[in-house]
Amino acid sequence: MTYPGLPGQQNTQPSTVKPGVAIGILVAVIALVAFCVTAFAAPGFLLRKGPGISLPVPTHTTTTSSPTSTTESPSSTRVSRPRITITRRPARPPEKGVQVIADFLAKIAAGDKPSAIALACETQKRFMDDKIDSLLPLGSRVQVTTTGGTAKFVLADVAGVVKGRSARGTVIADRKADGDFCVTTFSIRDAR
Repeated sequence: MTYPGLPGQQNTQPSTVKPGVAIGILVAVIALVAFCVTAFAAPGFLLRKGPGISLPVPTHTTTTSSPTSTTESPSSTRVSRPRITITRRPARPPEKGVQVIADFLAKIAAGDKPSAIALACETQKRFMDDKIDSLLPLGSRVQVTTTGGTAKFVLADVAGVVKGRSARGTVIADRKADGDFCVTTFSIRDAR
């Protein structure tokens, strides 16, 4: 006999989740996972569609392509942003440094090794005698083709004829404490 309301006589059947509720929860979890994957895989998909905000172009830049818009369907428009490349014009190297390099090469061409060595920096003078003999022998006809550098040094690309063969290389001049320039080093090789 059973008496209603007594604690020892509760319904002993296990509770079950109805199949409709389980399917609904499963669909919601799948939709949430798909939304999160899409949000991370396609950044910007949550942003609104439209022309967007264009950024101002700095005055010292070169634009390599212009903005374009293409119509994919009557209701959507895709706008591509311009690519901006910053171009800086290198500062011209000091004329004094370029002139020292040109004078050094002229002394070599004239066969005046002591005057060429005199244009070298103090710490490099002891190496210049051997370096001139091996890389840029007296009588070589080499001229400056292009220059670059900063206020502290000049790097000159050179080309010409060394030992009867076409050659090219670089010559570097550094600024001394007094503001003048001196030849630091050079490298000459066969032109290829």
